[in-house]
Amino acid sequence: MLAKCLIINVLRLIIVILFFIAFLNITYTARHTWATLAKYCHVPEEMISEGLGHSSLEVTRTYLKSFDGDELAKVNQVIINYIYSGKKKLWSRA
Repeated sequence: MLAKCLIINVLRLIIVILFFIAFLNITYTARHTWATLAKYCHVPEEMISEGLGHSSLEVTRTYLKSFDGDELAKVNQVIINYIYSGKKKLWSRA
């Protein structure tokens, strides 16, 4: 009886840990998406840094990746075309 209760409690703990990890991943992805979109919309890095609650601009700059505006626009257009037309087009830099 005690062994059964211990096993059930361990399984509950594992489930809670998995949900916590999933929650952290979802919030990280949401924050990263927001920061990337803000940068793409030419929001100043100072505002992005404040929005993310970072202690300094250096933290924010390590968080953001530099993208060439034309390259990002090209990627976005490929994604939009795929969503609306359902046609698969492979990404190419050419």
